[in-house]
Amino acid sequence: MKKIIYFLSLILTICLFNSCGSSGINGELVGSKTTIKDWRLPSPSGMVKVPEGSFVMGSNGENTPYSSGKKRTITISSFWMDQTEITNDEYRQFVHWVRDSIIRKEIYENYANEAIDDDDATEVAFRYGNHKPAFGWEDLVDDGREPDVNSFENLESGLIEYTGLNWSQKLDPNSSEYQYAVRSLYMNPEDQLSNNENRSAPFPHFQHKKIDVRNLKYSYPWMDNNQLKGRVSDPSNFNRENADNDERGIISTETVSVYPDTLSWIKDFTYTFNDPLFDRYFWHPAYGEYPVVGVSWTQAKAFCHWRTALKLSATSPELRVFETEYRLPTEAEWEYAARGGREQAIYPWGSPYSRNSKGCFLANFKPLRGNYWADGYIYTGRADSYWKNDFGLYCMSGNVAEWTASTFNPLTDVVVGEINPDYQSNTNKGDSPAAKRKVIKGGSWKDIAAFLEVGARDYEYQDSARCYIGFRCVKGIGAPKSNITFEEQTTPSIK
Repeated sequence: MKKIIYFLSLILTICLFNSCGSSGINGELVGSKTTIKDWRLPSPSGMVKVPEGSFVMGSNGENTPYSSGKKRTITISSFWMDQTEITNDEYRQFVHWVRDSIIRKEIYENYANEAIDDDDATEVAFRYGNHKPAFGWEDLVDDGREPDVNSFENLESGLIEYTGLNWSQKLDPNSSEYQYAVRSLYMNPEDQLSNNENRSAPFPHFQHKKIDVRNLKYSYPWMDNNQLKGRVSDPSNFNRENADNDERGIISTETVSVYPDTLSWIKDFTYTFNDPLFDRYFWHPAYGEYPVVGVSWTQAKAFCHWRTALKLSATSPELRVFETEYRLPTEAEWEYAARGGREQAIYPWGSPYSRNSKGCFLANFKPLRGNYWADGYIYTGRADSYWKNDFGLYCMSGNVAEWTASTFNPLTDVVVGEINPDYQSNTNKGDSPAAKRKVIKGGSWKDIAAFLEVGARDYEYQDSARCYIGFRCVKGIGAPKSNITFEEQTTPSIK
């Protein structure tokens, strides 16, 4: 039996090598595969697939806010979309990751600086950091053995190099290295409500150290694809001797404070007692499945980058090239997904009315003058409240308005194309505020029904955070469908 298994394995191995590296059979053109692995991406957690198709984009109502009124048919490629808005629990994972990465880096740097004369410090530093043999290490050793990646002397001599934080090392809040490192995140004592020598009275409710959330910052590089135009089409524009300057124009680095603006609950509404939400909405477990708010467009963009990096970190190196990024949806993608395949629909549920046949409201919005409770929620509701649309998406209208990647301009429908239309512009410091307006869609808990229409559009400035704006991510499929059937080709994609 063992011989049979061995023989079959040998035949399979030979077939794989022949299929991957064949130069042709009898001199015929047979093509060359780039991989023998399954390149199909699994469905991402918490997302549903929005099929490709065409729809009529634009207003279907008579008084749709900010709509140009011009309607035209456009085509959208397939993509994945979050089934719900990003929740407090999900965004808190991002915030905690940033917090922990700062603590880990602080531990590594603190103990690496002390590792010169302290073996215990060396052991701690190399538990929190990953290292590998440096490029060209062979030229620096005589016996040909790989250098010890846990040796501080090898790091100093250049035999090994630091490659990043070791996330498999668990953080222990009770350990001395953790308590020493976390101090860099604490508020200054004079900024805390605590009983100390500068206070005349004790504040027993605040007798604990507070992390200064302004220290929680995420830095990431991103590529401005618009800057590639012209450089790629005209190779003469690329100066190899000045390549670094060319690269700086394409790749930018962004540093973003990641903690939501919890004060938005107070700032957005004057003379309103929203203090309980300011105090508890983001951190309290009762609001864990509610949509995160107080997140600006720039913070949402940073979240998408982090989510992509998180996915890639858990993907094998040979399959990372097939992965696609998480990002904010374009305005056209959002509207197409909200319609759920229903042509000329005013709302995601298809009906032109905001109530069902039993008189129940179909979304979380401002249904009656002064009566926010009529739909079941005063403020936001759970991210999976009410009913899904035909694509399986919750709360595409109401609850919270949602950021899109698109820049707001009343005349975009004149310049954008008919296939995956998009209008984006990157702004710099000193640019006009009008250039920093981003499209938000869907309406929110504080809006009237007109803003819930799928053709309605509004805007907010990219660096503003509101207690009624959240977001959800999309992710490209990455490849065309390879097994489309005749029935799928001949069945209408709209209802």
